[in-house]
Amino acid sequence: MERELIEKETEPLLTEQGFELVDLKVTKMGGKLLLQFFIDRVGGGVTLEDCGLMSEKLGSYIEMNNVLEGGYILEISSPGVDRVLRKEKDFLKFKGSKVKIKLKKPLNNARVYYGELLGFESGTVFLSGDLKFNLNDIEEARLNPGDDDILKKH
Repeated sequence: MERELIEKETEPLLTEQGFELVDLKVTKMGGKLLLQFFIDRVGGGVTLEDCGLMSEKLGSYIEMNNVLEGGYILEISSPGVDRVLRKEKDFLKFKGSKVKIKLKKPLNNARVYYGELLGFESGTVFLSGDLKFNLNDIEEARLNPGDDDILKKH
């Protein structure tokens, strides 16, 4: 529940600065919370300077608004080429892309599926090969670009 609260508290600041929260991981590290924010600029592209700026702004915001009690470690980074897909808008934005889907429980004796993202509708993710998964059954969905896909973008 802590992750949802932190996300709810900090997302407006990110939006105000022109960024979207792609993912947030909250774990323990040495007795402190480790907050890992994965951000993207609306329209795409995050620089090292963007990460530094948002680290300062988020750190100040968390402190000034008492979002957390106790110490924490803050990390800000780009989502990377294998970015996570969590929300409906992510699945719609990356329609036609190669993805890797990891399920919470096995389906047909497998938990990991690869394919082309064909669409998203009513909480269901559609993949090539007539595969479909309920969003609630997915542990993690990520872009899975091949070398050719990565090289095309640079």
